[in-house]
Formats: sequence, structure tokens, C-alpha cells
Amino acid sequence: MRSPVPVAMNDDRPEPGIEAERTFRVEPRHTTTLFGEQTDPPGLPAATDAADAEAIRVLGTPHVLAEVEFLGRESLRGHLPEGTGVVGVDAEVTHRRPVPVGETVAVRTTVVDVTDDTITVEGELAVVDADEPVGEVRSRLRVVGREAFRDGLPSR
Repeated sequence: MRSPVPVAMNDDRPEPGIEAERTFRVEPRHTTTLFGEQTDPPGLPAATDAADAEAIRVLGTPHVLAEVEFLGRESLRGHLPEGTGVVGVDAEVTHRRPVPVGETVAVRTTVVDVTDDTITVEGELAVVDADEPVGEVRSRLRVVGREAFRDGLPSR
């Protein structure tokens, strides 16, 4: 796959310091199954002696990343040049503790760096009632022109 077409942003760059915050309640669709078979995506437990009765559903690392990337993207609304959007480039995720279904988690993001067409967003998640850290994410987003990006997609 070809790399997204970057955009020269010049003076239309957003400034570091843009912040956003929201909460969400952990639902089964946000989870990973531990100690049992998982159906979506399909997978067997790492331990061969794990029984389905032991299965536990907790907030999955992919959703930790998604929450920060999507909130970071949303925080840029109105701060990018017309005709552009952002795509994820890479990320570092640290997942600190399990969170069961039903808990409420706060997500906070901050734009920490803007260099050329790359925007770095840092985010943290914490259980609301306990203010216990759940994880941190550092995500880099690239500003791309919508038309050039669409034109660069492989056709089916």
C-alpha cells in the first residue's frame, strides 16, 4: 500500500496544546477475552489449560488506542486546512490495568507537537470513580489531502 499523500501545511498548522476529554462506559464490544476463547476476532487463549468458565472480558488494548486516536482526531476539528484530514501513522500504547465491563473510563488528549504534516497526540485513560490510571498512548497523525488520499486508494 502506498503512503498517504502529505500536505504542506505552512501557517495553517494547529498549535500544540489543543485538549479534549470525554468518558465512555466499557461495553462488551470494547473488550478482549482472557482465559477463554474469543470470538471477535477469533482466537484461542494463550494457556492450553484455560477453561471457558474462567473467561474474563476486560477493556482491550486496541480500544485503548482507538479512544485516544479518535478523540485526538476529533480535537483537531476546525484546526486543519480546508480539504484535509488525518490518518494514523504509528502509536505507542501502555496498558496499565484491566477494566471490566460496566466501568466508566475518562479519556484525555493533548496535541503535544506539530511538525510539518505530522501531529503528535498524547492521551491518558483513567477509571472515573477511582481515578486509577488505565493507560497512556502517544499517537502520530499525518495530515493528508482528502482528494489525493481517495485517489491513492487501490480500487476493487
